[in-house]
Amino acid sequence: MYFLTALVLAIISLVLWLLFKNRNKLHLDVLAIIYGASALMWLIDCIFSAAKGEGFLSFEPLDGWIALATLGSGLFFWLIISFILNNKAVTAKE
Repeated sequence: MYFLTALVLAIISLVLWLLFKNRNKLHLDVLAIIYGASALMWLIDCIFSAAKGEGFLSFEPLDGWIALATLGSGLFFWLIISFILNNKAVTAKE
């Protein structure tokens, strides 16, 4: 479930980045990279789970919390990086 969540978040952030490409201060490219890397990480985890004989996808109660943690941590890192990049641009102008 966490892989599917990360994949949906990566697709949504990619579409947002393509729609608002001219608004550089949003740094939606960073958000797309964060969720894309997250989806890749969870895909590799699913592949190794399937290689061990477990199911490719799991839908346990803990997976919902992992999906929420993926969403929250991705947004948190995006906000931090956007804040740093926007402040760097402001100090470079001065």
